[in-house]
Amino acid sequence: MHNKLGKTKRQTLSAILKGSAEGQHAPTAFTTPSLHRTFLWIEWSILLIYFLLILTAFPKIFPFRQTIILLVTLGVCGVLSFIFPLKRPLWKRRAYILLDILVLLPSRAFTNGSLDLLLYLFLGKSCFLLKRPDAILTAIASGVAWVSCVAFQFSEDITLIPDRVEKLLADPQTLFIQQIIGEVGSHIAACTFVLLFGFIALAERRSRQKAIALAKEVETLATALERTRIAREIHDSLGHSLTTLDVQLELAQRLYKRDIHRAEDALNVAKTLASQSLADVRRAVSAMREEGFDLNGAIGILIEQFPLKIDVQASFPPLNLQTSHQIYCIIQEALTNAQKHSRATCITVQGHQTPDAIIVEIADNGVGFDPNTPSSGFGLQGMQERIQLLGGKICIESQPGKGTQIQARIPFVTRHRCST
Repeated sequence: MHNKLGKTKRQTLSAILKGSAEGQHAPTAFTTPSLHRTFLWIEWSILLIYFLLILTAFPKIFPFRQTIILLVTLGVCGVLSFIFPLKRPLWKRRAYILLDILVLLPSRAFTNGSLDLLLYLFLGKSCFLLKRPDAILTAIASGVAWVSCVAFQFSEDITLIPDRVEKLLADPQTLFIQQIIGEVGSHIAACTFVLLFGFIALAERRSRQKAIALAKEVETLATALERTRIAREIHDSLGHSLTTLDVQLELAQRLYKRDIHRAEDALNVAKTLASQSLADVRRAVSAMREEGFDLNGAIGILIEQFPLKIDVQASFPPLNLQTSHQIYCIIQEALTNAQKHSRATCITVQGHQTPDAIIVEIADNGVGFDPNTPSSGFGLQGMQERIQLLGGKICIESQPGKGTQIQARIPFVTRHRCST
């Protein structure tokens, strides 16, 4: 179970890290079809506004040739708006942004109509489709091309606007420089805003995708941990009851023909253990949600189920349900291991409180074992997991022929105390 859990966690984290790495080089890894729809709505809104302006106001101001150029430009942009290479190679995304910008240049060079909003929308697209350096270079290159078109159109205007001719004759260089500086300043300000906004939106989108991936990881790990918890509960509680039940049933089988009365007693004990096993299953599934769990009383009932000499010297303070239940299961598992494996005849259970910890000690006089030898059982592993859940430490000392001593130290802080 733990190997599967670790493997699942590693795979999920690898996927997240892989996605993060890809996001640094290909922003489209974090995009979704909703991004295309967002840009499509924005672009078509801008195209509709420009189209209405051309049909109503522009014919009264611009010549027929300029109107046709603007309408053709808007039509081509409308067609390109349906194409959004989210998962295409980088060179196709570059070509797409380049084509979008090139379509706008004739309208800026040969007409007095400005389609600046479309240009800045395309720069916004570049933030999501290209690498960050590519998006910045695209903004610079488009700015140079855009200002060049403005300069070209400005030279055309002097033949059409008489009042500008007089100013140009007076100081043509100053007027030209002022025009270019104004266009450059406006373009730099608009591009800076668009790029910063695009990068912030992209970073937020990446963070959201990472949060979704982490939420899925937490859900996966929570499911695996819940399965591990149920398996541990069944092993620690139900396993003990079934082991004792098996011993009683085996005893009843042997005594059935020789001593009917003792066989009947064994069957009665087996019935009691079967009921206890059912209760253990219910407790494992419900995660011990019942209130009023008395740890000291539960330990007293627990030791009565073991046919061993058990000396209990434990007095635990009031603890919350989680801590009480985990301590109970640790003691239960230690007693079960002593009965099943160590062949102990005497067990000592001690429990007390220090200013900063709860100390639980279980010692037996059994055959012992080598702690460094790998074991396929889940008992010791389950105890270690329970101590880790409580933020404590466990020390297991044993030698072949010298018994086993287990000491668990659980931090005793406010969160472990029952609220009054």
